[in-house]
Amino acid sequence: MKSKILSKKQNPLSPLPKEAYEKNALIYKILSNSKRLEILNILKKKETSVETLLGITRLPKANLSQHLALMRHNGLVVPRRDGLNIFYSIVDPRIVEPCKILHQLRHQSRVI
Repeated sequence: MKSKILSKKQNPLSPLPKEAYEKNALIYKILSNSKRLEILNILKKKETSVETLLGITRLPKANLSQHLALMRHNGLVVPRRDGLNIFYSIVDPRIVEPCKILHQLRHQSRVI
């Protein structure tokens, strides 16, 4: 009987490889900012222009650009240019589900 060769990064008792936890932790760090969560929740509803995001979030343009760049470089949002306007959309709306779940838990239990 041939034995399985396990990757050095995979613990047989852990549901995911170590690399998955490291990548997820990076995304959680990105999502730990309230303004980025707000932006993602806005984009969950529909593609939105930078100008509209500026109006809703009331962030300075430079700050909004930094947040969008970080999320773009990590594959959470994608831009689309239309003339002088740039529109952003979320890559996968499921990324904001933990935010909704935590919000519901906080209002149900008043513990979190």
